[in-house]
This record gives sequence, C-alpha cells and structure tokens, in this order.
Amino acid sequence: MDNTIKEIINQYFKSNNIICHQLDSYEDLIHNIIPNIIEQHFPLKLSFNNSVIKEITIKYRNLKYTDTNCIENNGIVNVMTPTIARLRNYSYLLVIELDLIISISSYEDDIIVNHEEQILEDIIFGKLPIMVNSEQCTTNKYKKKENECIYDYGGYFIINGNEKVLISQEKIASNIIQVFENNKVNSKYKYISEIRSCNEYLFTIPKVISIKITNKTNIYNNKIRIMIPGLKQEIPIFILYRALGYTTDKEIVYMIIDNNSENLDKVFTKILMPSFEEAREIKTEYEAYMYISKYLQNTYNNIPNESKVKYVRETILNDYMPHLECIKKKGLYTGLMINRLLKCYLKLNKIDDRDSFVNKRIETPGVLIGNLIYQATSKIIKEMKQCIIKEVDSDMLSITNNNKNIINKTNINKFIKNNYIETVLKSSMATGNWGLKNNSLKQGVSQVINRLSYISTISHLRRISTSTDMTGKLIPPRKLHQTSFGYICPSETPEGQSVGLVKNLSMTCEITKYYTSDVIRKYIDDKIVKLEDIDIYTYNKQSNTKVIINGDWIGFSENIKEFDKYVRNLRKDSKVHPHISFSYNIMSNVYYIYSDRGRCIRPLIKNNDKFKLKNEWYDYIKNDIIEYVDIYEMNTCMVSTELSKMQKYHTHSEIHPSLILGCLASCIPFANHNQSPRNTYQSAMGKQAIGINISNNSIRYDTFSHTLYYPQIPIVHTYMSKQLHLNELPNGINAIIAIATYSGYNQEDSVIINKGAIDRGLFSSTFYRCYKSDEKKNQLTGEEDIFCKPNIEEILFPKPCNYNKLGDDGFVPKNTYVNNNDIIIGKIMPTKHEHYKYRDSSVHIKSNEQGYIDSNYIDINSDGYKFSKTRIRDERKPDIGDKFSSRHGQKGTVGMILSHEDMPYSKDGIVPDIIINPHAIPSRMTIAQLMESVLGKACSICGYYGDATIFNNTKIEQISEILETYKFNKYGNEVLYSGITGEQLKTSIFMGPTYYQKLKHMSIDKIHSRSNGPIVSITRQPAEGRSAMGGLRFGEMERDCMIAHGSTNFLKERLCDVSDKFTCYICNKCGLIVTSNSQNNIYECKNCKNYSNFNKIIIPYSCKLLFQELMTMSIAPRFITN
Repeated sequence: MDNTIKEIINQYFKSNNIICHQLDSYEDLIHNIIPNIIEQHFPLKLSFNNSVIKEITIKYRNLKYTDTNCIENNGIVNVMTPTIARLRNYSYLLVIELDLIISISSYEDDIIVNHEEQILEDIIFGKLPIMVNSEQCTTNKYKKKENECIYDYGGYFIINGNEKVLISQEKIASNIIQVFENNKVNSKYKYISEIRSCNEYLFTIPKVISIKITNKTNIYNNKIRIMIPGLKQEIPIFILYRALGYTTDKEIVYMIIDNNSENLDKVFTKILMPSFEEAREIKTEYEAYMYISKYLQNTYNNIPNESKVKYVRETILNDYMPHLECIKKKGLYTGLMINRLLKCYLKLNKIDDRDSFVNKRIETPGVLIGNLIYQATSKIIKEMKQCIIKEVDSDMLSITNNNKNIINKTNINKFIKNNYIETVLKSSMATGNWGLKNNSLKQGVSQVINRLSYISTISHLRRISTSTDMTGKLIPPRKLHQTSFGYICPSETPEGQSVGLVKNLSMTCEITKYYTSDVIRKYIDDKIVKLEDIDIYTYNKQSNTKVIINGDWIGFSENIKEFDKYVRNLRKDSKVHPHISFSYNIMSNVYYIYSDRGRCIRPLIKNNDKFKLKNEWYDYIKNDIIEYVDIYEMNTCMVSTELSKMQKYHTHSEIHPSLILGCLASCIPFANHNQSPRNTYQSAMGKQAIGINISNNSIRYDTFSHTLYYPQIPIVHTYMSKQLHLNELPNGINAIIAIATYSGYNQEDSVIINKGAIDRGLFSSTFYRCYKSDEKKNQLTGEEDIFCKPNIEEILFPKPCNYNKLGDDGFVPKNTYVNNNDIIIGKIMPTKHEHYKYRDSSVHIKSNEQGYIDSNYIDINSDGYKFSKTRIRDERKPDIGDKFSSRHGQKGTVGMILSHEDMPYSKDGIVPDIIINPHAIPSRMTIAQLMESVLGKACSICGYYGDATIFNNTKIEQISEILETYKFNKYGNEVLYSGITGEQLKTSIFMGPTYYQKLKHMSIDKIHSRSNGPIVSITRQPAEGRSAMGGLRFGEMERDCMIAHGSTNFLKERLCDVSDKFTCYICNKCGLIVTSNSQNNIYECKNCKNYSNFNKIIIPYSCKLLFQELMTMSIAPRFITN
C-alpha cells in the first residue's frame, strides 16, 4: 500500500468516525425528524357546537432540548453524565421542551369574542435517550471527558445503567414500484405491482398500494384490481380512475399505454377490456365514490352515505399516493404501475429482485426512534384533544365562567401526557421489542452492547439486521447479493440460524441522512418536460427518458446525455449535496435521482487526472477527486480495483481494495490467501478474544469482563487494525508456534502448550464478575431492606452459607478471598413473624465461582434507595480444555500442558509456546497463517512490524529472501531436537511467531458433575443445568447405546432406581393405584371397596405422574401384577 493511499485512509478516518452512521442518524433525529413530527401534529384546532367556547387553537414554537439533572440526597444538582448513568443505574435522557400558544374564541351574548393569545413557556413534551458521544451528550457539550474511555466512540444509549445498541434494520425502500409473482398456492392473483408510498417531506409510516392481475389461462380474460389503504378489499382499477376524475375510457387507456404506436399498445388495450367491462356500470365520479364507500374498513351501518362519500373524497383519495401532488400525476403514476405489471405479465420484463440492495434502505437508530416517537406523539395529541373536549363539556366552565383560562400553566400537564414518549422508548429499549406496548413488530432491535473485546464493540455498532423470520428456510435473503459489494462485509456473518440475515457494514460504507430535493428540483426545472404539461394523447412516453426524484415522477428529459452532464456538474460544483445520487437505467430508459435517507454510500476516487494529496478529507470531495457513490450509481460505474491499475475506460477506482471488508475481516492478515469460511469463523471468534476491552475498566461495573495480563501488538498486522486502535487495545499474544505431531496430544484440533510459558504469564487473564443488590421497598407494607451483617439467630430462613466474611456494613472487605459458599452482600428485610424481626435476603456468590473481592461500590439509585455493586476478580491461567485460536479460524482446545524440559527445542534454544497439528492446515487451506508465521519470523529478525493488509500482493518469495539473507531456511522450517530423548527429530519442523487469541470459553466455566443434589418438585427428578447443580441427562441416544452393549441391568438402574424411585400400592381387582398408609398397614381401594388384596410396585415417580394425568382425562391405565 503506497503512502498516498495510506494518507487518504488516515484522513477519512480522522474526519469520519468509525460509527458515524449511528451519530449522524441521531443528529438527523434531533434536528430534522422530531421537529418534522411535531410540525405535522400542530396547530391543533378544536371546534365546539353547543358550548360557550367556539374554537380552541393550539400552536407551538421554540422547540428545544435541555439536559436531565441528577439530584443528590443533599440537594446538590449535577448534570447527568454517561459515567453517572452507568454507575448508578440511571437512564441517560434528554428533555424535549416547547412553548405552546393558545388562542380561544368564545360566545358572549351571542357575539364571538377572540381572547388574547396565551403563551405557556417551556412545556415538557417528553424525554428521549441521549446517544453517548453525540452533539447532545455532555461529553461533547461541556467537554466532560474524564472517566470516559478515550477510544470509546459512543453510538449507544444508556437505559437503567445498561448500555444498549440499536441494530440498524433493513427494509424495503419507499416510493419504488416493484412487481412480484404471487407465489401463494390457489391465489386468484398472478402478479402484483406494489409501492410503499409516503410523502418525502413528512416523516410518516408508508402506505402500501398494490395493483393485481387475476390468474386465468386466457391472457385476454383477466381483470386488474387495486388495493388501497382504508378499504377492506380490492376494487376494480377503473373505478379508482373514475373516482380520480377520469371518466372517458380513452383517457384511461392513454394513461397506461406507452403510446409509441407499436403493437404492444393494442395488446395492452385488449388485456384491459375485461377490466372495463367490470366497471361499466359506474360512469361518473359520484358513482365511483358511492362504490368505494361500500368497501370502507370498520364502518358502521348507521352512517349516512353523504358522510361516507365525503370521507372517500377527502381522506381515501387524498391519501392515495401521498408522494405525488396533483391528480394528473397520480393517474399517470398508476398507469406506469399497470404498465410495468402488464409487461411482467407478458414476460417482457423480469420481475423485481426482493433481495437486491437497490430496493432496500437501512433504518438507522434515529429513524427507528423516530418511528416510535411518531406513534407516541399521535397518541399524545389524540388524548390531548379528548381531554380538552371533556374539560369544555364539563360543568366547571359554566360555574367559573373562566373561558379564556381553560388551559393554563397549572393544568396543562392534565392534557399533555409528558412521560409517554419516555415510557415507550424505555420499554422498547429495555426489552428489544420495537413498537408501542401491545403491537411490537420486531424483536431484538435493541441489544446490550458486547463489551468482551474492543473490536466486538465496534462490530456491534456497525451491525445490520434483516427482519426476516430467522427460522425460515428461505435461502435467497441469506445469500451474499452482488449489489452489496463494497457496502456489506462478505465475510462477517454469524453461523447458525441467523447466517446471512445479520450483516456488517464495510469499512468505508456510510448511510445517508435525508437531504431535501427542492434544490435539485429548482435547478432542473427548465431542463425537463413536466409531467403535468404533457398531452397524454400525443406524447410518446418511450422516446424520451422519464425523470424520477425519490419516486416522484416529475417529467421527461429529451436529451439525456446533456441532462446527465448538467446534474453531475451541479454535484461537482457543490451546488447540491455530495450524497445525492444520479443514475441512468438504460434498460428501462429512466433517470433516477435519490436524496432520501437510508441509502448505503461509499467514497471512490474519480478518474479525472486531478488526483493529489490534500489536508482535509472534505477537500477531496470539494476538488472533485473523490466522489460518494451509492448502489444506484454503482450499477453505471466501471471501478478499477487499484489506483495504479486505472485505465481510460474506468470511471472510478477503489481507494484500496481492502476497504470492501468489515472491521473484523479487515484485521485478518493476508485474508485473501484463506478459504472464505475460515475468514467468517475468525470474524465470529475475533469478538470472543480476550484482551483489553476498554481503557476505563477500573471504574466500570459490567456484569462480567475479561482482561488479558500481557496483551501484545501483533508483529504482523493490517493497515486497518491501526485505524481500529487494535494496537492500543490488543487482544492476543505473539506466540512461537510449531506445526508438528508431538506425542499425539494435539490430534483433532487440540494444541500442546508449554508449561514454562504459562508460568511466565502466557495467556493468563483476570475474570471480573459483578454482583448487584439494592435496598428495595415492599410497596404493600412500606418496609425497606437494610444492608448489614445479619445475626443468624435473629433472622428467618438464613441461607446455608458462610456469613463470617461480612464486615459490619454488610460487605466483604476488599481483597478478601471468597468461594462458592460465601455471602458477599448481607441484606435483611423486616418481617411480621412472631418470633423473628427480619428475614434474610443476602446475596451469595454463584456456586461454581470464586475469587477476591475487587471493589464494593455503594450509592443511591434513581429511586433514592441505596444500592451496591460488588466486583470479584479471579485469575485464570490456561488449563486443559481452554479454547485458543489463531487469526485464521484455526481454533483448538488445550489437549496437554507439557513441561518446558519435554518440549522440542532448536539449536538456538528456542522452544515453541504452542504446538499445533499439521493435519489442521491442508484441508482448511489457511495458507495465510503460514505466510503470517514466515513474515513474523522475518520481522522478528529485522526488528520491523509486518504489513499484511489484504490484496497487497505480497509474494512469499519476497519474505523468503529476507530469511535467507539471515541464514534461515527460506520457508521457515527448523531442525528441532526432542526434549524427551534429546535426539534430532527426523523431519524439519515449520516454526515461527503467530498471533494467537485466548477465547472466552474456558473449561472452568463449563465443567460440571454431580452425584446427588437438588430435584424438581413436580417430577422429583434432578434439576437441569450447571447453574442449578443439575443432573446429567441420560437421554434416548444413551439408552440406545446401553441396549447395544447389552447392559440392561445398568439401564434399569439408571432409569428406574437412581433418579426418581417411588413405591406405591396397586389394587389387584381393578389395577388402579390405591390410597395407602404403609406404616400402619392400612390400604383402601375406593373404586371397588377392596381392603385386602394389594400389591406393592416400584416405578419412577414421573411414570406415576403421567398415569395420574391420564386419569384426569378419563383414561384409566391399569397395572397388572403377577
């Protein structure tokens, strides 16, 4: 990678935060989306018929955001910071305030009096979470950066002390026409032309409009119908046209056909005939309104026809295609949809690809929160109207006669439910179910941020999820789509049920905000033939190019080359925003201009001889050196992979080919020499590698975290890992790796580790676990918990644990060793028992954990109660069964820890730290690991870092030459001697430094065994799971195995005797279980009045339970004993 490219990449990441799409989206929410939502709901007009008051109008002004304060018990007020919110379990919120202007007109002696306007200032409208590190965050507003990690980019929210990320969601783009085949069996429609229409200037929920064609075999016998919002079922398409005011059939046909005097126009007209027949009764607009009003959703019988017709005219037809202004446009656009539908029906066009990124948008956190705020605001305004109407209708007015003061500063909170937005957002963020309380559509939108390693945090913030059913067996949505090249990382996706549905952004991919299209509309106003001005009877729609801005068809361009050059120059001269895209689709002869939010864009170098280094990233764009390209434009570009390879026919060049990867894959050295699934495995395992995950670990109380003792900067690293601060917060160690079969303890992906290296601290780490508790209040009795050292004699139900390590304050002193039976937080609760004052509610350490008390944090939480967090640290040395991995998906567990003197050694006395098996290499084709090892060896000898950036065209011969210069074997082989016998090994061994990672899966966290222990009360069988000290499941396959071995006595003992053995008595007459008292020898069968003839049987308790449950369903199983 040459230095100019390095410099450009440096400048890119200096001015664009790695997670800038999260922060930009939040700024969009604050400055555009929320003002837009409030603008839509105000002014509020209420008219009254039979009241003193005639009309109330409420307007707003001066929308602003203020900080939340954190009030101490002694009355001191502090500004809330992220650190305080994290430590004390607060939510980090921003207050939305506005001024309301209220004007009231009332009747006084039958004269209308307009009272003077009342202004209520600084009314709280709601609260919303602050994104850490955004403009609104105190770390930026007041530059309060102390106690924050210097490498933490923010981009997440803090809800009740938990850090939550909103995962960006994929969705279908608004205002684009898509035609699909209807795959439903026995459906009466064959093809569907669909559009999700919403006004580009308003932030609302899109309305789905679909036009369908029926499924008869004769193509000239099919009807076309349309489904529009607000109706129960489809209506014939021509009835809609009549309702829009097109009463002649000729006019409607010309709306649909291309009018280029070809045969196709005649075919279309013939196909449309049955649809005309269907609507021939309805000739006028009014008849069409009447027809549509029959199919309105949720109407009642007693509503007069007039008001139904009015509703159809004013609401249904007004809301039809809200992204177009005038009736003529709506008619022509509907015609275009039918035209596209018929072309697909006649197999002239291909149907649209649902999975193409062209038809998708990414909903970033700002948009997701905006959707909730939109729904919540509608509800607040609706309730506000109802409350005001109730207030006006109540008798209070006539008594006080205070008309002009009906809404004032004191009672405004009665009308505005100002905690609603906060409640909705908090509950959605806490649970991850996105939506208002009852109707949440998506699960897992908000997740607790992954803090295991630094890179896992960054990856979590750059994730994108597709809300398809995870269990679905649909393959196409999971595939890597060709249109996502350069925008989505091709390697990073989880294995298992969500493979391909959870994706990650590439390194230079950004997501656009909304930029108004007014500017571009003004500039091209005189360059196009407007759609409103064309004469539909004579205008040929095929000969000229349609121009569509954000789905709004504005007209035709008669010279598309000139037009294209003109609009691109606008962007070049910075007259329009650089993120706006211009693309010409030659196949369909349409020119698309997009400025909407949620498109993926990335920077490319333009092919125009202007290339030279600048001081700032923005200068490259201003000087037309670098251009942002989105997916629409990408289809019309010819992109060279490297700047040096750019030819005349290329339009652009990649800045560097490694930027097509995501943050984890771009840190794999020489990733282009690996088999692709191995890069995917490493992308998953890099998130589980233990290192230093954050720089302010000492003041954080995360539920659990790991810290490696001696993390190292990799000798061989990629250029991207510098940008991602992996050299400041590394997560691995450069270990000496030998590839050999030594003793056979490294078969099947095991590794042998040198005990000497472990004793010197190789891969030792600390595990931190945090236990939380608080002095809760019992709402019924009003009693509160107390932190203290309980006196065992005086408390009800003490735990069978050790209370002796507690201090008087109820906490264990720092650096005290605690293990599985110790109480670490002493807490008692008052009780109304006659002998005991208190009952115990202390916290004990988990049964399989141990360690030293690292710190106790005690403070007051948001409800004013005392709470505590206790952190325990435990040293973890590598042990048999712990999981390790290289950076190439070569994972392995420790099979043996071999003492230093038994390890093989070279003539220089170098002993490998880890020995891996040669069988792990050929079938997995991780050639990059071998290259990393050889380059690492060369670097260690010369004293340099190695650059292993992907697609850098490093040749192994170049590295071999360096090794040969220093008298080493050119391919990194060494002659080794056995540590056990001292003899030279028969073959030379490949050995060199490779960066290895210790993963979070350690055998001490998973090892489990038990003889007897807790049981489940219902079945009397052992509990399950390690945390409950459960039993080990003897399942059906284990049963089969025992049968195959012929060990039937063992099988009977396992299944019948040791788990839930139970004795019961059977009536020999009827075979049912009887009531028995074996101590006093009393037995009775109530069914057949038998008192003497019984048999004792031994069966599993769960078997008895099953039979008794069958009895409750009137099925009586009878035991026959001999």
